[in-house]
Amino acid sequence: MFKKYKNQDLDVAFWWKKNPKTPSDYVKLINDQLNKIETTTSLNSTGNASSSSVSDSKKKAQDEVSKYLAGMKHYILGEVDPKPSPEAIDEFYQAMLASDIFHNLIAHIADLDFESRKEVMLILSICLNYSKDNKFVTVDYLVSQSRTLSLMLRTMGLTLQRRDTYDIFIIVGNMIIECNKYEQLCQIFLSDPQVWSLFDFAGLSNFEISTQSMQILNSMLTTHPKLVAREFFSLEKNISKFIRYVNKLMAHGSYVTKRQSSKLLASLIVVRAHNTLMLTYINSPENLKLIMTLMTDKSKNLQLEAFNIFKVMVANPKKSKPVFDILVKNRDKLLNYFEVFGKDVQDSTFLDEKEFIVREIENLPRLKQNTMEGMPVVSTSPTRNIIGLDQVSAPHQSGTEN
Repeated sequence: MFKKYKNQDLDVAFWWKKNPKTPSDYVKLINDQLNKIETTTSLNSTGNASSSSVSDSKKKAQDEVSKYLAGMKHYILGEVDPKPSPEAIDEFYQAMLASDIFHNLIAHIADLDFESRKEVMLILSICLNYSKDNKFVTVDYLVSQSRTLSLMLRTMGLTLQRRDTYDIFIIVGNMIIECNKYEQLCQIFLSDPQVWSLFDFAGLSNFEISTQSMQILNSMLTTHPKLVAREFFSLEKNISKFIRYVNKLMAHGSYVTKRQSSKLLASLIVVRAHNTLMLTYINSPENLKLIMTLMTDKSKNLQLEAFNIFKVMVANPKKSKPVFDILVKNRDKLLNYFEVFGKDVQDSTFLDEKEFIVREIENLPRLKQNTMEGMPVVSTSPTRNIIGLDQVSAPHQSGTEN
């Protein structure tokens, strides 16, 4: 039932070593060991003690933290014998929160071993879901102590400076995703200026870091649409900044980043609560050019994600003049493009949407011949020369997906 540490059976007996203790005592044991780790780290940096003794002391403290974290998890899950009473569980939660243990654990997470880091993530997840009197006790506490949430975001940035601790980025990122399930905590993250660094992280070449960053952004911006509309996209500066960041990811990110960011954007602009974001985005000619560029990508999946944004632009009954002019100038090229686009897709919803968009494009005014003089000549590939993009390769309609 319990893990083994250093060939030693971990059983519930260690909870009652050194005389019976209250839950507050057990929480204090963890904080004491964290303080020892901090002290040994300071001694090592100043050179006031031998490196071997410092290393031994730190390793011992790390092992103790690992042992007590495992015990804490089993205790709050009621997986100990005798099983703790509800009153004892309540007392344990009160002790954990009163000691600010989550802030301390995250502050020292780089000093913990891999298994202990995972235990911290799991314990936080369990505690977030703990309720009493119809209130999420840990959630309410973190709302009152928002510095812990800010520390999570800051820790992710600091982690990237140490290439050997990328697992911390993933673990802390999962903590943030768990917190985003609760509206009050998501609101705190959205108001923190550090949240914009996630877009920078999403643009990095490391696949795990980029993907985790996009998952965090997705959970933060899509889990509570009304909150996001009220607290985030209600500010014009946030809309402009978001569009700038997401466009950068779609234009210059890796294939996965382009696909995930375009999917995020598509999911946001179709939400009624995000009407201001939608109108701002779809009425920009520069945004239209970017989306049309993505529609010529060699990846069929990315083409489809771009189409989900493009269809909103075309369906807009009140297009801005610059957007309208681009669509009119590219009317015939777009019709040629849609003759082959998505031919192998059998989804009925997609086919209906494609048919609707084609009708909308067909209803656009046709330019007279003399008006089209000087425009790029349409190449044999219908996906080339949309908005003059003659240097963009045509999408593959068959073959292996990239």
